Amino acid sequence: MPPWVPAIIVLAAALAGCSAKPVELVETRAAMNTEVTVRAIAPTEAVARRALDAAWKEMDLGAMLLDRYRKPTEAWLKGDAEARQDLKQRPSDVWRINDDAGRWSTQVDPIVTSCLSVAKEVHDLSGGAFDPTIGPLVDVWRQAAEENRLPTDDELQKARSLVGLKKVEIMAAVVVRSPKEMPFRPPGEGYQPRDLEQAVHSVGIRAGMRLDLGGVAKGYIAGRMAQRMKRAGAVAGLVGAAGDIYAFGERPAALAHEGGDRRWTVGVQDPRFPEDRSRLYTAIHVRDKGVDTSGHYYRGYTIEGNRYSHIIDPRTGRPVDTRLASVTVVADDPGLADGLATAIAVLGAKEGLAIVEKTEGVECLLLEAALKEGQTFQASGAPPPEAELVAYRSKGFKALEFKPAETKPAE
Repeated sequence: MPPWVPAIIVLAAALAGCSAKPVELVETRAAMNTEVTVRAIAPTEAVARRALDAAWKEMDLGAMLLDRYRKPTEAWLKGDAEARQDLKQRPSDVWRINDDAGRWSTQVDPIVTSCLSVAKEVHDLSGGAFDPTIGPLVDVWRQAAEENRLPTDDELQKARSLVGLKKVEIMAAVVVRSPKEMPFRPPGEGYQPRDLEQAVHSVGIRAGMRLDLGGVAKGYIAGRMAQRMKRAGAVAGLVGAAGDIYAFGERPAALAHEGGDRRWTVGVQDPRFPEDRSRLYTAIHVRDKGVDTSGHYYRGYTIEGNRYSHIIDPRTGRPVDTRLASVTVVADDPGLADGLATAIAVLGAKEGLAIVEKTEGVECLLLEAALKEGQTFQASGAPPPEAELVAYRSKGFKALEFKPAETKPAE
């Protein structure tokens, strides 16, 4: 599934007048087809810098492994020895899985199978409303949109036959290597049997299938970035990638927001005003949580003058109804928050809320557009400014919620 759109706003406190300790460093880069911001709070500037560097390295690794669209260079494809050693020229593991489809399983980094396990959890919770093998359907709609036509029933039927997580083979095995494959050791030291064991992870899919982990990858990578920041010495921090955020720890008292609350503040954009990111519906305080907000109003397909959501229902092969204008999910696991936001957009407000209520460590806010006679969605897919929003909150969401002075909710 294509990367999700920016739909959350982080409200950060200014550091003017703060003492040298603690230190908060902030950096923003273009990555993963969006803008990624990392904030690190640490006892010293050196430690904060080390935490930021660790986060960026983890992001580069995750993107290198999980980006379906990361193709190899021509030199890499031709087997050039130097190119094969250059990480910048290699394809992602997910690209290699798709390229090997129908021929053999592909040996992958454990990060890939770990991310797949998150995708499977969302798939099972949602009864298949989320499926990481949705790639063929995404390709059909993208091609049809480029040709300004709707996909044919035959195209959709063929693509749907190639979707299904149960058709993916995931294996993790322990193999024994030859001592010749091991690093040199001085004579007499030798190897113990355990030294020769190696865990091998592989993923295989059928011919024509396409694996796409975009529905969980940003949240999953954000969580790994945060873990790297902690190990580097950060006492608190935040990773924001488009609509995916993971915030950990507490802001030290010297950096706390006015009023003394040391949790991180995340604003949920009002979906009726997609061009004004400062226009918030509400805001929440979080600590050690992933937050994902998605909507239909930044990405989508425009075909013959009609706007369709970029979120495809894997069960029907068609874009979802845009009446559920905004989905915000808060969860301990940022990858789970990312995937559930997609799944709920497919399921709709009532069924999605029911799943959240029975899932431990997850809360949500769902905003559904209640259009009156004569009202129509904007060209972007957003509800009209005058539309009424019906809010569905999980039982624990309101405890996170507040409206700071800078929040400008709809009248």
